Amino acid sequence: MGEFDRIVREAVALHEAGQYQQALQLYDDAVSRWPNLALLWNNRGTTLLELACHAEAAESYRRALQLAPELHDARVALASCLQSLGYLSEAQAACDIVLQAVPDHAEAHWNQALLLLLQGNYAMGWQEYEWRWKKRRFTSPQRQFMQPQWQGEPLTGKTILIHAEQGFGDTLQFCRYLPFLAVSASQVVFECHPQLTALMETLSPGLTIVAMGQPLPPFDCHLPLMSLPRLFGTTLETIPASVSYLQPPAGRLPFWQSVLPERSGKLRVGLCWAGKTYPDPGRSIPAAMLAPLAACMAASFVSLQVGEVSAQPAIDLLDLTMLVQDFADTAALVTQLDLVITIDTAVAHLAGALGIETWLLLPAAPDWRWLLKREDSPWYPTLRLFRQQQPGNWAEVLERVAAALQER
Repeated sequence: MGEFDRIVREAVALHEAGQYQQALQLYDDAVSRWPNLALLWNNRGTTLLELACHAEAAESYRRALQLAPELHDARVALASCLQSLGYLSEAQAACDIVLQAVPDHAEAHWNQALLLLLQGNYAMGWQEYEWRWKKRRFTSPQRQFMQPQWQGEPLTGKTILIHAEQGFGDTLQFCRYLPFLAVSASQVVFECHPQLTALMETLSPGLTIVAMGQPLPPFDCHLPLMSLPRLFGTTLETIPASVSYLQPPAGRLPFWQSVLPERSGKLRVGLCWAGKTYPDPGRSIPAAMLAPLAACMAASFVSLQVGEVSAQPAIDLLDLTMLVQDFADTAALVTQLDLVITIDTAVAHLAGALGIETWLLLPAAPDWRWLLKREDSPWYPTLRLFRQQQPGNWAEVLERVAAALQER
């Protein structure tokens, strides 16, 4: 095995092991020695993308495409970088080039879906979103059943299975459609994450809730949860945005009311600041940056940060999360608060679904569901959005939040 092969294999292995900085060092060395090999520039871009170095990744993909214009995956990845940098028309153009050459390129369709939805073009965006099932390494497996997939036909006398997909936040956001199905179907079966089942029991009396992995009752047709907006023809104007479509189970409330200290006249504020680093490390905020919130003496803070975190914020924070067993517990805790301040994670969707006043802290390149430039959300009437003005600059966001908290 030659020197080139050895370096590439080692870099690929490091990348796959999540050791991106070490992989990048090898790719930097390799492109300096073999600058005319598109594969190296492409792989280097992919590693930079994992490190959220979008501008550098974009330049690396451009170098790869200069050498090999037919590298369609590199052009799609370039589109992802451009979207993250806010260059939406350029990202769309990159997807268009790929789809002109390869009309069934699933990754290009997926990127196009995210671009359309981000810009509020739901009519086309939901159609393109169906390509997720053909995308490589999609986060959820496509379910296969003998029964047909529902295409929007009448459900009178039928039982329909809706199966959750992707993450907790996706389920919390899109479960709002299930009560509409329960109006016409004989029965609606909803299969979801075990951590959500107790909470989903409060969604509608006409639902049968089943945890993933448990036996399913008989059904006539099925549909993945996030295909419902397409079949309902959802636009920005027709989003079903009723406040409080979820409630904490009544049996959970007495416990959480008993463990919280008596109210002292201060505003009770829940905080969540860190999420999973994959697939978007830019959603988390270093705990130290929350320090400006401590200046608001009229607020008492309660942690909603479930799971281990590298650091705690330097503010007086009541942490009862070790008592949380599932989302029904978190819901019962959240309803005891006056305000939730959170990053883009499942807590935001939970608080919004419960109708709790929520301040959502967003990176400069937000997830598609938060749209662009607006401070509100058509999905959740009680949300207020605080967006980064410059990529990575959370300090300025927290200054605005602290000022707003003083006013509140």
